Amino acid sequence: MRKPNVVILVIDTLREDYSSGLEALRELGFVKYENAIAPAPWTLPSHVSLITGLYPSQHGIHEAYGVYADRELMELSTRRLSTLNHGIIGELMDEGYSVYVTSANPFISPLYGFTRFTENLIIGYTFILCEKYEECREYEKLSSMVKDNGYVGTALKLIGEGSFNLLNKALRFYVKARVIRLATGLGIYDPTMEKGSRIIMDFLSKKKLSEPFFLLINIMEAHGPYSPKDLGEQLSFNAVLNDVLTGKLSDEVVRIWRSNYPKHAAYATRRAIELIKTLRRYLDNSLIIITADHGELLGDGGIHHGYFLKDGLLRVPLWVKWPSWVKPPRQVGPFVSLTQVPSIVRAVINNEEPKIGANVAVAESFGLSPSSKLSMWLNSLPSRTLISVFTHKVRVYARYGAATYNVNLEEFEEVNGDEDELMKMTRSLINYLDSSGVTSIEI
Repeated sequence: MRKPNVVILVIDTLREDYSSGLEALRELGFVKYENAIAPAPWTLPSHVSLITGLYPSQHGIHEAYGVYADRELMELSTRRLSTLNHGIIGELMDEGYSVYVTSANPFISPLYGFTRFTENLIIGYTFILCEKYEECREYEKLSSMVKDNGYVGTALKLIGEGSFNLLNKALRFYVKARVIRLATGLGIYDPTMEKGSRIIMDFLSKKKLSEPFFLLINIMEAHGPYSPKDLGEQLSFNAVLNDVLTGKLSDEVVRIWRSNYPKHAAYATRRAIELIKTLRRYLDNSLIIITADHGELLGDGGIHHGYFLKDGLLRVPLWVKWPSWVKPPRQVGPFVSLTQVPSIVRAVINNEEPKIGANVAVAESFGLSPSSKLSMWLNSLPSRTLISVFTHKVRVYARYGAATYNVNLEEFEEVNGDEDELMKMTRSLINYLDSSGVTSIEI
């Protein structure tokens, strides 16, 4: 029995209603499925749900009070992913698949436990100075040397080693960085459009993948920053904090997001199609799933992403290219949760009829995912404020409509549709998630 290759391409932060550029995938044999729902409003818990088939409260890799993104969450994610055998990644490796992880997002990296792979490429997504894979490897080496020895020390070390070619490249990187920063400051260059997909494409175009393979790709072109004013993403984070704590949206940030997000989303969809064309030689023998881990709020219920459970964050595109010997299945329910991805992969590999679609989809949030730099400031906030910020919320999509339930406060925040049916179903789902090990915040 043939084993298909499996490719999952995540267009990070792409809203469904800004994904029309993906229509060109039809020419490559892709099928579009409707009402795909992300299980979380930000990268890490959503990706883990996508590879494990579990909701955040079940796999346990999510934000919480005292769990900082750059510290505790690293350890938590690493430990839990190991316990879960990395979900479908581990399953396929155990069946003899080669696994490749190519990501522009640092959350999808060994730092957060993505360690079961044959080969990986993690590049980051802000202020990229290189365009080719090999060039980026040299840049990483030079950056590490500069961090340890400083600019002058690095130059002297390279001269002492006789590495004049690498010294020349170091000087070129140095000059290029200064020119880009100057041009950015003068408003004649925007460094925020390209966020690493060109490097991923170069890597894949030159790499001979060992079949059968599983390939996970994350591209960040639809993700912020959307303006040179926000290269460090401080503007974004401040806007989220203001919105969450005071309910006040920054008019400036909303204006920037609404004017710039569409072109970033369009650029991301073009890049995604180019990436798939790079893999053209594998298309007939592969199951290829293209989706997003979450969307982006543009003032419609908030700004940015991570904490909110709104449609702009949770409704994502979903396109599938089935192997040539698999008849594309019809969608059997109105919604497709990304937690269905592992079962779809297993069905195709086992030569079974894949099921896609369900009557219900769920998304969860547990609060902000701050860095440890904010730990002292957060600890100084009143308990009531902390509870309101780090609260477990569940959004349920069903035939009757959609509802958002605050688990900690035991109250519905939003109900759109048949209230009685939605409340009954939501409470039933909460009981199910509770039995799966979810815990509430206690301050």
